Amino acid sequence: MVNKAILKQHFKSNFVLWLILILMPALFVNLIVPLTINATPEGTAQISIILKLAVFTSIGFQVPLIYTIIASNKIMVGEVQTGRITYVIASPLKRTTIINTKIIFMVASLTIGCILNIILTAPIIAMNASKIDISMGGYLTQLIGMFLLLFMTCGITFLASTYFNKAVWSYVVGAGIPILFYILSMLANSSVPALENLKYITLNSLFNETNLLESNGEKFVLASADKWIGQYLAMFVIGTGLFATSAFVFKNKDLLL
Repeated sequence: MVNKAILKQHFKSNFVLWLILILMPALFVNLIVPLTINATPEGTAQISIILKLAVFTSIGFQVPLIYTIIASNKIMVGEVQTGRITYVIASPLKRTTIINTKIIFMVASLTIGCILNIILTAPIIAMNASKIDISMGGYLTQLIGMFLLLFMTCGITFLASTYFNKAVWSYVVGAGIPILFYILSMLANSSVPALENLKYITLNSLFNETNLLESNGEKFVLASADKWIGQYLAMFVIGTGLFATSAFVFKNKDLLL
């Protein structure tokens, strides 16, 4: 069901891009936490607000999103336009094996990125637990939620790359929809009440940080699971459904051979 040669080729050709972009949240966290603590000589550093603005809803999400857009288009519609897919299809490999390998590559790269971000940032959160206003459980759940949002968004870009035979249309749809969702989400979270209803037309609202944390008087801790688990399951199910749809489209489409 999986071709190791294709998997290896995709990891090799995308490794540098993945290393730079998907691990960017870890870099920001390891810079922001000590800087915020040093700027707060007394009391508890308000790191939760800074993490929300700089990592979970801003650069930490936007930069890995660039990787998902580029990689999804590179391994699907990019190979159609260059004609490489012709040789792959002409080989004894089944279309099911080809598309499953590409999906596994995208999902694995995001999953490994999430695991590495946890490994690289958990120590600094743990070492400064008494100096910051967010618990380890709250932080890790937010981080996992952000990567579930990336997983769901990657499903959109991957489906567009699978459906279209021209990269220009793949980028218009596959990049345009996630960017539009992000803009609408930012507007919905602004201080303008009239824009609040925009959250109902963007999937990004499924990652709602306000439902994840609650204050215990000293710091923000993880809220009870019934307040956020439904949103996390929804992101996982939608992402899985988009990848499954991509597999169906690829197995039944006419390619530019």
